[in-house]
Amino acid sequence: MTQKSKNSSSDQQKLMIIGGVIAAAVIVAIAFIVLSSQSSLGSASIDYSQIPQERQPDGGFVLGDPNAPVTIVAFEDFLCSHCQQYQSTINPFIEKYVATGMARFEYRFMPVISATYSPLVAKYTECSDTLEPGSFWKAHDVMFDLVSSSAYSNSTPETFANRMGISYAKMLECSTEVNQVQTDATLGQQLGVSGTPTIMVRYGDSTPQLTQYGSQPTFEQLGMIVAAAGVGQ
Repeated sequence: MTQKSKNSSSDQQKLMIIGGVIAAAVIVAIAFIVLSSQSSLGSASIDYSQIPQERQPDGGFVLGDPNAPVTIVAFEDFLCSHCQQYQSTINPFIEKYVATGMARFEYRFMPVISATYSPLVAKYTECSDTLEPGSFWKAHDVMFDLVSSSAYSNSTPETFANRMGISYAKMLECSTEVNQVQTDATLGQQLGVSGTPTIMVRYGDSTPQLTQYGSQPTFEQLGMIVAAAGVGQ
């Protein structure tokens, strides 16, 4: 083999190595993006069927052991990007503290993004529970995932109904009758909620109050609130 041929072969090998490195880097980057998008709302594998569910006397949706000493109350708007991001805090909290009976989680609709669409998506999630009792928390996750992935569009209601396995026509009819969103918004206004997400804490049956860590406590701070209520971690 001539020196020229050897150099050419060496150059080809170098190019192949460089190409392999670049391809590996691309694969890693794609995997990272996919995993990041899948985890953007926190865990999506919560088994709500194993967690007690009920509604407050005024209709507010509550998840967790009725005997838990502390309840984390979230005023959120599905269409709020900060609320969508905050699910990466809420979902692990539910898994660690609510599913284990150490705390409860209460969800309140607070329509602040759109006077038209924010109440609508709230009504759709409530109607899911009306048509299929016990499905609210799954609907909560599905709606957050749906609007955070593609934002609200004309196809959102039907897509949501299909993913929840409920009748689209019945959901639309139901949405003209339910109005928990107005009840929650009125409560939020009475408590001074002006933005979302706003996280409050309720001890026993007391009125919700802002946490000592502000309106958006971290996962660690939520754990401190639970511990301060007298529940071991």
